[in-house]
Parts: sequence; structure tokens; C-alpha cells
Amino acid sequence: MRSAWFEAATAPSAIGREAREVAWDATPLGPPDTWPESLRHAVRLCFSTRFPVMMVWGPDLTLIYNDGYRDMLGTDKHPGALGAPARVIWSEIWDDVGPLFDRVLTTGESTLSRDLLLLMNRSGYDEETYFTFSYSPLLDDDGRVVGVLDIATETTLEVINQRRLVALGEVHATLPTTFTDLRTFALPVLRVLSRSGDIARAALYDVRGPGIVLETGQAREPAELAAVLRALRSGRRQVVPGMVVKPIRSGHDSTILAVLVLRATVVRPWDADYVRFMVVLSTTVAAALRDVVRRRVNDEALQLRAARSEEERNRATEVSLALQQAVLTEPPQFDGLEVVVHYQPAAAERDIGGDWYDAFATRDGATTLVIGDVIGHDLRAAVAMGQLRALVRAIGYDSQGTPARVLERVDAAIDGLALGNAATATALVARVEQGTDQTRTVRWSSAGHLPPILVRADGTSEILRIRNDLLLGMDSGAARRDHAVDLCPGDTLVLYTDGLIETRTAGLRARLDQLAKVLEGTHDAALGVVVETALSGMLSTDVDDDVAIVIVRAATERASHEEW
Repeated sequence: MRSAWFEAATAPSAIGREAREVAWDATPLGPPDTWPESLRHAVRLCFSTRFPVMMVWGPDLTLIYNDGYRDMLGTDKHPGALGAPARVIWSEIWDDVGPLFDRVLTTGESTLSRDLLLLMNRSGYDEETYFTFSYSPLLDDDGRVVGVLDIATETTLEVINQRRLVALGEVHATLPTTFTDLRTFALPVLRVLSRSGDIARAALYDVRGPGIVLETGQAREPAELAAVLRALRSGRRQVVPGMVVKPIRSGHDSTILAVLVLRATVVRPWDADYVRFMVVLSTTVAAALRDVVRRRVNDEALQLRAARSEEERNRATEVSLALQQAVLTEPPQFDGLEVVVHYQPAAAERDIGGDWYDAFATRDGATTLVIGDVIGHDLRAAVAMGQLRALVRAIGYDSQGTPARVLERVDAAIDGLALGNAATATALVARVEQGTDQTRTVRWSSAGHLPPILVRADGTSEILRIRNDLLLGMDSGAARRDHAVDLCPGDTLVLYTDGLIETRTAGLRARLDQLAKVLEGTHDAALGVVVETALSGMLSTDVDDDVAIVIVRAATERASHEEW
């Protein structure tokens, strides 16, 4: 016979309606009509809220839960968990949560656990999960503690995503900047990867053999060598369930230097997020190895040139410049857009500076442009520049968020990775999005950086003045704003660092107006000529500061069908 109060209590909830089909008279609780008023009140509370709630009652800790709690049971535990003993349903984690139940039942005191690691088997495999939850006592009609109320939220994705972001940051921070041999390069990188909860195995193969240079974690499985050989033959990254194999090419030719293997842990599902993380991580390490090899080649060439030169003091200057150029690479080609970049060091002091630029396509095909300037002009600033550039690139590529969201995540990473004041910088991130016709939208966000200048197809120029947000690295919780402007065919967008306009004799506003005037009428000039026009029109012979410039032009309707 149906219980009227139980029918009413379970009516708002899909799980509650399933609970009506449970044979409660076969459980220690008995038929719902016999339940005490205190239990009835707790049941009404459980099924009336959308927040995840689970409760247990009686000597067997019989389970009752609502819709919000359903997903926490995975694919295997529901609906059998309704009316079942908690110890049976959560047997694999009872050593972790059982004492918490006992504490509430014996003392009547509530518990609070934050991001507690629980190795659950709720969907057919042992799964790494994290939960924040509170156990509270439930009293019977006589005031005795006879049950426990669990208000919980699963934080697995937040914990895992933060851990992966930290791992990427630690890898960036430890990547060697010089190259002796593969083992020397791999040692600090694999040391970091060995501490990651997402990497079950990491190995670096020398192409001669092939043989393992260095490895960490679990033993090699038979499928690994076959994937390495496929990567060597094809020259392409191999992504198979639970593993990414990345061939690493030389920075100065197409020779494959090594092959990196990253294997996933079995306690997390091999989903799209996991694949993206492993691909970004392998690409980061591969790019770093390629760059340090290229730097070594450049360094050796410069050392030879310096040995033949009477000006020995210029050798260190040229090496620093070569290192800077190794980081600030040429942009890729984009459909319908022409992008030109330029970096010019200060004439008086050519230590590696903090100016940087970047241009890349995100996974959804949008073009992202970045320009920034780390505070300072020493090696510390250069290291921070490399870390910030890599963070902006990795987060911008992976998240596909708007520029403001990208900068907010970079701020959070600076704080979470404790990069400190060295990572204080101005930066501007712009995302060029294709519209429904020839007109594109440029969406940008500025962290204290100088305003872009837009040269329209008719030759007029406009300073895109906005109220800037805070510099990167100053406040990890600062909200950031997006701005937008149309980029029509033939329009040219110019991004630059302060070395192009700042002087000791003229105000900033006047120099901005001067730059806009210099750029007027350059709409028909090649972008390389636009760069030279800006430099010659704004700078004297001696440059006091580094200068970085990024210029993008939208193709005209005629040119959009041709290759740049």
C-alpha cells in the first residue's frame, strides 16, 4: 500500500519516485508508514532540494539520496544503492569514510572534508575522485543520533584541472635553456613529470636504435615500442587510448631528434580533456627541446663569428639577441589574414628583454595575437617573459575562451605557481574571429597595455582607446573585460610595446597621436613597409628600449582568394 506522506515527499524528485519502488519493508527501516516523524522530516528535506544530499538511517546505515547525488554513484551503483547499507555500497572507500560516519554517530558532531581523495569503483573501474562534503547528525524522536546527513559536492574536475595547470607551469619553469645531450635535457623534465598524478609513465627515446634515454614511472608495455616506431616512420604524433607519442624535430631542419612517450593513469577516464592535456604537455616539451637545440646551433655559430672578430665584447650581445629570437618565432600563415611580427632590442643594452609577441590559431580556427612586456630588462625578466608567453599560448589554445577569460586564467596561474613579482607585465590578447561575410571581429582585452591602432582601408587611423585593466600578476582575482571592433577587408591592426613611443621628452598621449599620424596612409603598403614606417617615424638612431610589433591585415575581397 502506498504511503501518502511518502508519495508527497518524493513527488518533486525523479530519484524520489524511484524510491517508491524500493521494498522498504525488507530493510531495517520498515514500511514508510512506520517511520518516525524525525525520519520523515529528513526525507522531505532530502527530496525537496536540488543540492546533492545523501542520508543514512538506522543500524545498517540505510541509504536514501536525491537527484543531485545521483551522478556521484556513477553508472553501476544506482538504483541498487537506494535502501542498501552504506557499508556495502561504499565498501571500496569505507576505510576512508567509515570513521567519519562513526564519529558523527558516537559524538553527535559534524564533520567537514575538503577535496578529499576517494578511490571509487562506481563505473566499473577504480577512479580517482575528489569530494567536499559535511556529515551531520540526524536525531530520532527521542533526540538520539540514529543517522547521518551528507551534503556533498564533487570537486574532481576542479582538482584535476588545477593539478594539470600546475604541472604545465612546473614543466615550463624547469625546461632547460641550454642543450648538452638528450639525457641532460630530459632529467629535470622527467623529474617533474614523475610527480604528476596524471602521468603514469614518461620516456624519452633516442632515434638511434631506438633506445630509451631516460624513463620514469611504470614499466614499458608492448604497444609502446610499436607506437614509437610508427611515430618515427610517419613523423607525426601518435594518440592511442591512454598514451601520446610525440616525435621531436630539430629546430634548424626536419631531422627527428627524439620521441617522447607520455602514458596516462588508469584511475582517470581517457576523455577529450585528458587527451588535450597530454597533447599540450608533449608539444610543450617538444618545442622546448627543439628551441634549445636551435639555440645551441645559433650559439655555436655566434661563438665562431665572435672568435674571428676583433670586438670580443660584442659576442655576448649577439648571443643574447639570438636567444631572444629563438623564443620569438615567426608567425604561422592564416587564411585571409597577413601577419607580420618584428622585434628590435635596445641599442644601448642588448640583454634579453621582457618584450614578447605571439600569433597562433586556436583549436576552433580563430587567430590569436599576443603582445606583452614584462617589467624589467634583465635575465629574470626574460625568464618571466618565457613563462608568461608559454602560459598565454597554452591557456589560449586549450581553453578557446575570450581574451579576458584567458588573461584571468593566466593571472590565476601566476598566483598558483607562485611566480611572484617577476611575472608582473602588461599584455594584450586579441582574438580575430571570422564573421558571416568578409568582415571579421577583433575581440581583445588589455592588461595595462598600450591601445591598438587600427588603420582602415581608406588610410585613416584610429587609436582604440579603452580603460585598461590591471597588469598581469598584480591581483589574481581581478575581473577583466573584453572589447570588440570590426576588421573589414583591407583594414590593418597594429599592436606594439612601449619602446616604440615612450621618450623622456614627450608625453604619452602626444606620442600616441604621433604614431597614429605616422601610420595614416599606410593601408596600401606592404606590412614590412608599415613596420619600417613606424620605426623610422617614431625612433631616433639610439633606441632606449626593446620594441616588439605585431601587425595583422585582413585580405581584400580580391586578395582573399589568393595566397599571401
